[in-house]
Amino acid sequence: MATQDCPMENGEDFSKDVSADQNFQNQENGQQNGAGDAPPADSGSADTPGRDDDRKLFVGGLSWETTDKELRDHFGQYGEIESINVKTDPNTGRSRGFAFIVFNNAESIDKVVAAGEHVINNKKVDPKKAKARHGKIFVGGLTTELTDDDIKNYFGQYGTIIEVEMPFDKTKNQRKGFCFITFESEQVVNELLKTPKQTIKDKEVSFASIL
Repeated sequence: MATQDCPMENGEDFSKDVSADQNFQNQENGQQNGAGDAPPADSGSADTPGRDDDRKLFVGGLSWETTDKELRDHFGQYGEIESINVKTDPNTGRSRGFAFIVFNNAESIDKVVAAGEHVINNKKVDPKKAKARHGKIFVGGLTTELTDDDIKNYFGQYGTIIEVEMPFDKTKNQRKGFCFITFESEQVVNELLKTPKQTIKDKEVSFASIL
């Protein structure tokens, strides 16, 4: 995994934070050599980009309480499941409301989609075939004047957002001056990087890709 050079904003170097994010992603992708906290055994390859994509299901709209077992009980009726990964916030451990499931064969994905509405824990969920390539960017230069909604609304106009990670500085009790945004399409990131500095509500922010 590589990044473009990450800018310093307001005298603060964010390179360590980008590296930390990369390490976290590497752990999820099984690329670590045993250092740090290893992902749970059941996560397998469910969140590894570009691997097993034809057998991978994305499930959005999950209840915060939905567990791996509940997902396995529900989707297991459509085919044998190889691995499940409920995405959680690395800081709080709380579910982010979506998961990736890898089946043993691609036909199971078609069965899930053809079944129509799916309800888990009394909540309608949104299962669909996982996209082969998402795009992720680092956004630096965020000030406290910019709200989470300001950031999401601005970048949402460029394409569908899968998730926004906004690290929180516990010592200062405020959001850090950067975030990570994952788009459904890698092409969105390519377009954004054509203009690596943009203005949100009179505040200049800068981008760097995370591959």
